[in-house]
Amino acid sequence: MQPIPQPVRDHAGLILADTLGAILAGHREPELRAMTARHATGGVPLLGAAAAAAPPMAAFLTGLAGTAVELDEGNYPAGGHPAIHAIAPALAEAAARDCGGEALLTACIRGYEAGSRIGQAMRLRPAAHPHGTWGVVGAAAAVASLRGHDAAMTRRVLDLAASLGLATSATASLRGGSVRNVYAGAAAQNGLLAVDLAEAGITGEPGGIPVVFGQVIGEAWDAAAYAAGAGRWFILESFLKRQACCRETQGALEAIEALLAEAPVAPEAIAAIEVETFHSASLLAEQAPATPIAGRFSIPFAVATRILRGDAWIEDFAPEAIADPAIRALAARVVLRHDPALTARQPGERVCRLALRLADGTVRRREVIGTPGDPDRPHPEAALREKFRRCVEPGFGARWDELWAMARHPDRLPRAAALFAAFRP
Repeated sequence: MQPIPQPVRDHAGLILADTLGAILAGHREPELRAMTARHATGGVPLLGAAAAAAPPMAAFLTGLAGTAVELDEGNYPAGGHPAIHAIAPALAEAAARDCGGEALLTACIRGYEAGSRIGQAMRLRPAAHPHGTWGVVGAAAAVASLRGHDAAMTRRVLDLAASLGLATSATASLRGGSVRNVYAGAAAQNGLLAVDLAEAGITGEPGGIPVVFGQVIGEAWDAAAYAAGAGRWFILESFLKRQACCRETQGALEAIEALLAEAPVAPEAIAAIEVETFHSASLLAEQAPATPIAGRFSIPFAVATRILRGDAWIEDFAPEAIADPAIRALAARVVLRHDPALTARQPGERVCRLALRLADGTVRRREVIGTPGDPDRPHPEAALREKFRRCVEPGFGARWDELWAMARHPDRLPRAAALFAAFRP
């Protein structure tokens, strides 16, 4: 395994802190509280909850929490969210063996890279969601790293993990199915179990990664890209979000932010909002989402809730916001169109064009290429620190600042136990 350069470790610390904030925010959701009450019956401490669970269940609950409010990072080349898949099982394993903070950070990086390398080499079937698919291999790689397995044993673990991914649905979230949040948790749990199974002597399909991800879950496999991925630090190509909604909503959100900053607009003065964008973003067209997750995957709702509530944060997709008749009426005036010419500009450019049509006949336009938080437009660290505060302060008060320092530089912690003790409500 190649050594990890210090700039990679430093950026990984930023991603770990960002992900831990998302996990803590997710633990406040009612579904997480219900699942934790039922299944956290003792074992290793859960980060962000006053409970403990057996390591596989701890990995599951942490992965579920980390995606519950749609604030975790993602990666364009990988085509998904590698961090939560690696970090959730790494936390569970680190709690079980009380390793050092440096070992925890290393495991998160190894898991992130292993999952991303598969994601960029495969072509996922259009009906499948990336969560819970190749992330199971990243999860297994993170745990194998903490257990000190050599390259040969790690290969066996990853071959086995390849057969433990999920058959996920890309439309679940669009149609209001919060089962989408379960995908990462299940993959984290199965990745940890893959290491246990391999240590017990159970074997995977030899060379199973290209079979599963090129023929079963995926429909094509680029062996050359997979080989080249071994020398690439995907973690440096991550994107980080500041809004609690799908990444593909955020071009439109940036466009509306810019127009409102130029000149405020009364909601009743808006006749229509027209959005032209690339294919995958154009699918987020539901004007009347039925559940919070459907709202987070709806450009019309995300734009409407931002205009009327002033933000697109966690509470702006809560059930009461989803049911708000004023937001729903405005969302009904937001129309999406797919422009094939914009799709052709991918992956180099992710373009969103927004036209704000006012009742007096005025039309205000804005084009956005990419969004803040993309690799070429990174958020200032101060902005991510503020995001962390918003995630953590409701449960931890003024302690959020201390927690940020620990999460941002975990390799300075002699023992991971300090992290779990500090992050206990």
